[in-house]
Amino acid sequence: MKKAKILPYIILFIACLYLVLPLAVTVIYSFVTGWTEILPDGFTIKYYLQLFDDRRFWPSMFRGIIISIIPILISSTVVILALYTSILYCPKLDRLIQGICMLPNILKGIVLAIPVLSLYAGSDSFLGNRIVMLTFVYCIVILPFVYQGIRNNLRAVNVVQLIEAAQMLGAGKLYAFIKVVVPNMLSGIMVSSLLSMSAIFGDFAIVKIIAGSKYITAQQLLYNSKNLLLQYQSAIVSIMFVSTLLISGAAFAYQNYKTKKDMQ
Repeated sequence: MKKAKILPYIILFIACLYLVLPLAVTVIYSFVTGWTEILPDGFTIKYYLQLFDDRRFWPSMFRGIIISIIPILISSTVVILALYTSILYCPKLDRLIQGICMLPNILKGIVLAIPVLSLYAGSDSFLGNRIVMLTFVYCIVILPFVYQGIRNNLRAVNVVQLIEAAQMLGAGKLYAFIKVVVPNMLSGIMVSSLLSMSAIFGDFAIVKIIAGSKYITAQQLLYNSKNLLLQYQSAIVSIMFVSTLLISGAAFAYQNYKTKKDMQ
């Protein structure tokens, strides 16, 4: 019996070690002067100082965050309204919405980026803007993440009963949607948004194809530093990880704060 109880913890520890070890080694390597033997030759912070002195780094990080947030807002709004309408008024549309949202799993980002670029590049309309093209391509790429998280959460909160209860208390459907449904599905929105952000923030191929050198993100800066020392590249990866970790922590802290505030 004791072995049966210990086994899940052992498996969990091995899985965590497998996931964390590459990142831990990357962070450690960003501080070493050299690593040719079992132990590092020495430690230094000069690569971080060089990175912070680079005027391109912080703007590239900011661009990566901005280009992640806008598609998430657009896709989440569209998917929430579509699923809400299908569940409440036309349940048969759910399969059609699911098929459309899961289509990007087949059509990968690079496959989408090239036709979009060839179709709209040089256009006089606002769709000819590279940043607009990049935004809408990302909106399509993250649809599976956004759809799955929001759909599962909508099923869990039982939207139909919530709306019926709100109407019995005198609330309209729009008011009930904004004040009752959306707050109850905040956790699903948050999880799908963080998954989407990780996909966009870590992308290099799409932004390189569509935006090129007109919109340098942290991933492009990392690619451009391929001829520099590995410690410098490891420092970039470490800062990117810490940034996404802080954003995720802030998002979950805000969610917990809202939940506690609503319970009071």
